[in-house]
This record gives sequence, C-alpha cells and structure tokens, in this order.
Amino acid sequence: MNEILAYVDWVFRALFLLVVLFLMVIFWERKFSLFFGGKSSLRNKADHTLHSCFLTALCTVVFFVIGNILSDHVITLPMEKIALRRLYYFLGMVNLTFFFVSLFLLHIIRECGFSNIARTVSYLMLIELSLYFIQLVVRGYLDISYSLLNSFVAASFFICNISAFIILISYPTKLLLDKSNFDLDNR
Repeated sequence: MNEILAYVDWVFRALFLLVVLFLMVIFWERKFSLFFGGKSSLRNKADHTLHSCFLTALCTVVFFVIGNILSDHVITLPMEKIALRRLYYFLGMVNLTFFFVSLFLLHIIRECGFSNIARTVSYLMLIELSLYFIQLVVRGYLDISYSLLNSFVAASFFICNISAFIILISYPTKLLLDKSNFDLDNR
C-alpha cells in the first residue's frame, strides 16, 4: 500500500510541477501583461481564457502551497487533540475561502471573465471546502472517527486535487498542440 501511495505522490508532484511550468512559460511569453496589461490586452475570448487560466493556476498553486505549509505547522502544535482538529479543519476552510476571494478579486481587477477551467476548478475547491466543513463538524465537534468516512474524505481530497491539476494542465496542453499543428501547417 505504501508503494502505491509513493507512486501517487510522484504523480501528484509531477502534475503540480507541470502547472508551475505552465505559469513560468506563460509569464515568460507575456511578461507583465498578464498582471498589468489593462483592458486593451484582452482583445478576444482566447485572451480572456488565457488570462483566466493563468490567474486560476496562480491562485491554485499559491494556496495549495500555503495550505500545505499551514497543515504541516498546525499538526506540530502542542494542543489537545480535539482543539487541534478544530484548528486544522478551520484553517483549511479559511485557506480555501481566501482562494475563492483572491480568484474572484483578481478576475475583477484584471477585468476578464471566468473561463470554464476557472469555474470547474472553483467547483472542485468548493467540494473540498465542504469536505473540510464536514470534517470540522464530525471530527472536531462530534469527535466521531469512522475509518470509512476518513478514507472517503481522503480519497475525495485526492481526487479533487488531481482533477484540478489535470484541468489546469489541459488548457496549456491544448495551446501547445494547437501551436505545433499551426507551425506544421505553415511549413
């Protein structure tokens, strides 16, 4: 079982690195127009989609890292078990709430519409927020620890995170394939 988890962890890290690579490549190509370009840099729907995907990937990566750092530090706090659970799940909910607020505000500031990818990732994060709330109530306040529920929640978190990263990678992959097809057609 540990070998499977090790492989899954490597897959997850690879997907995470692909999203970070997408952020770096797009930022390198577009420079600061992704952040400070104004309304004039959003000429068509493709520009809106690109900017929305960039903002979504940026928020996802930043808040994923923040969530991991927070959870690592919270787990090591010398607190009573129930209080620690409450703090852990509450901070998970706060982190995801800040993700939603940041994503929404960045789209408003940038004046670009939400792409389908941004919506889908937001829905997946909403599922995670709901799971944190369920865990807060069940494990933090009711002190119920069913191994079946814990397994379901852990699998759900994993599926949501993997799905979010796959969805985020789908758009740059499509761009790359369209670009290479375009380059091959022009030869």
